[in-house]
Amino acid sequence: MSQDARLTKLKDMAVRFPDDPRARYFLAHELFRAEDWAGAAEHYDAYWRLAPGDEGAALKNLGLCYERLGRNDEAAEAYRRGIDRAMAHAHEGLASELRFLLGELEA
Repeated sequence: MSQDARLTKLKDMAVRFPDDPRARYFLAHELFRAEDWAGAAEHYDAYWRLAPGDEGAALKNLGLCYERLGRNDEAAEAYRRGIDRAMAHAHEGLASELRFLLGELEA
């Protein structure tokens, strides 16, 4: 299946099931791969707000999208939230990566 076909299918799923965090995550991931930073940020943001708790990796990608869009304050906030979520789920490696990204952003 082509990337365009996957995007079309995933966008349809997100419209049909706007409160399903998985639909938002899969669409965000595909938009991230397509370098559609604004679209990916929109759906990563929706995902972490809908997700059941362990969304540190999505917050990392949300921060990366915001950085690429020049929205550094929002990127820093996503990284901080990601650190909190990662630590709450004992994901020290992810928390460390997020701290690095935050440090680079604030340098």
